[in-house]
Amino acid sequence: MNAGALLRQRRRAHGVSQRELALRAGTRQATISRIENGHEVPTVERLGQLLIALGERLELRAIPLEAERPLADVRADRAKPMTARLEDGFALASFASQLSGTARQ
Repeated sequence: MNAGALLRQRRRAHGVSQRELALRAGTRQATISRIENGHEVPTVERLGQLLIALGERLELRAIPLEAERPLADVRADRAKPMTARLEDGFALASFASQLSGTARQ
C-alpha cells in the first residue's frame, strides 16, 4: 500500500473529509487530494503529521528477510541437531563479519 492509499484508508475510517483533514493539518484540501491520488508523495514526517491530525501515529518497521522464509525451511532447520544449528550460526556470523570488513585474518 502506498502513502496516498494509506492516508485515504485511514481518513475514511475516521469519517473525515479531505477538507476537514486539511483544516486539522494546516494545509489545503488540494494537497490531501494530490497525496491520496498519487500525484504527490509526502515525506515520512509529513505523512506522520497528517495521521496525527486523524488521531493516529505512523509506525515504520524493518522486518528481517529471514522472517519470510518458507515454513518447510524453518521446520527443517529446527529438526537439525543442536550442534549442526550452532555450526550454521557460526558460519553465518563469520560470513557477516567478512562482509562488514571486521574479520580478523
